[in-house]
Amino acid sequence: MNTDHTTYTADELLRDDDFLRSELYPTEESRAYWSRLHACSPSTAREIDVARRILSDLRQNCGKKCNLSPEDVETLWEKINRQNRRYDRRLFRRIAGVAASICLILAAGGYVYFSQQQSETDYLTLMHSFESTAGNEPEQVQLVLSDRRKIAIDGNETQVDYDEAGYVKINSEHIIEAEAETKSRETTYNQLIVPQGKRSTITFNDGTRVWINSGSKIIYPVAFEKNRRELFVEGEIYLDVAKDEKRPFVVKTGSRLDVTVLGTAFGVKACGNNPDMQVVLVSGKVEVKLDGSKNILAPNQLFSYNSQTSQTAISTVDVIDYIAWKDGYYPFKQEKLSAVLRKLAGYYGITFEWDEAIDTLTCSGKFDLKEDLDEVLRTLGKTAPINIRKTDGDIYQIDVKP
Repeated sequence: MNTDHTTYTADELLRDDDFLRSELYPTEESRAYWSRLHACSPSTAREIDVARRILSDLRQNCGKKCNLSPEDVETLWEKINRQNRRYDRRLFRRIAGVAASICLILAAGGYVYFSQQQSETDYLTLMHSFESTAGNEPEQVQLVLSDRRKIAIDGNETQVDYDEAGYVKINSEHIIEAEAETKSRETTYNQLIVPQGKRSTITFNDGTRVWINSGSKIIYPVAFEKNRRELFVEGEIYLDVAKDEKRPFVVKTGSRLDVTVLGTAFGVKACGNNPDMQVVLVSGKVEVKLDGSKNILAPNQLFSYNSQTSQTAISTVDVIDYIAWKDGYYPFKQEKLSAVLRKLAGYYGITFEWDEAIDTLTCSGKFDLKEDLDEVLRTLGKTAPINIRKTDGDIYQIDVKP
């Protein structure tokens, strides 16, 4: 493409023929181009994401209606605005003038393409829909049902189990019936939100079990379809997939990274604010798809991808280092103390500050994630020659003992 899109805003992208053509009729070349552009800077990635979400909303709402009056455009725009309050109202005013023309494009061929090629769930749009009703980050694990009922679940380690009768069992005791969802002909979705410092598991009615790590979210259908099983993750999960050759299991992420399996155990890490994504295979075989390319992993292999540099790598690893969290601990083998602190900060949702001397220290052992933060810090203070103090700004200052 000859145009420099790096400075384009979302509304400019929606007026750009190259962008619309790439979204309507993507090729391997166009996917690679927009992937590189997405990785070039956070601001550019944000504009691309906003343009894609708005285009997705238009696709879902304008349907095949070609002749939109000004009143139709205003009604359509208000509907999309109600669906997603994350958009800036000024952005809506700038783009409202092209809504009718975009709908014309969709109806005159693009819509047909989308209806055929986008049969897969638009999880990013679904995620934003959930976010508009979920409110602030919960302190407890939260199950959000498709009708947006929210169920807070007590405990640092929680369990959600589904059975074939349409019941959900929570922590082996509390049972609810998802009656409205199981009787619906359309596929409906739930979301599980796991705040920092907590973990959860889900067992689906096919026998697949998923562990969800601290600070993660997953979206999944209430009942898997006859020809496929899939879920969407933002964060880190570990899966033990029940084998079903007629229904492959697909894990999707917001970074165009998909993992397809038939029956296996593996971990996926794809955090929205972290450019590094990982897939680690414990047993079986998985296929990792990224922007048209495919990679097959064998047991004890790690697939890694950096969205900023677009670099991928496959290496042989000790999988315990990547999946031990599901069993409630983090192991460390002569690892830099700074790396240990970063992991603890990510798990408990806190901030550490330290001086350069910390980088000279290493740590071996393991931390019990079932313990609260204060106990973990006390253990750390006894293990390493450091002082830990909490400042007024809720920041933990780490200093090497003289």
